[in-house]
Amino acid sequence: MHVEALISAETIERLEEQSGLLVRLYQAELAKDPFSPATKSTRSNMIALRHTIIQIYGEAAALDVTNAMDFAADTGPLVNRTL
Repeated sequence: MHVEALISAETIERLEEQSGLLVRLYQAELAKDPFSPATKSTRSNMIALRHTIIQIYGEAAALDVTNAMDFAADTGPLVNRTL
C-alpha cells in the first residue's frame, strides 16, 4: 500500500503548467496529422507524465492535476482524459 505524499499548491501549479504544455503540443500535432509519429510521441509524453505523477504523489494527486486543468469534453482520441 502506498502512502500518498503531501503535495503543495506550488507543486500542483507547476504540474498543471507542465501538463497543459503537453496537452497543447498534443492537440497541435493531432490537428496536423492524427497518425504521425509526432502525435504518438506527444501522447506518450502525456502518459509518461501522468504515470510519474502517480508514482511520486499518488493517484489522487494525478486526478487533482487533471481536474484542475478543466479539460474540455472534446479532446479527440484522448477519450479517457488520462493525463
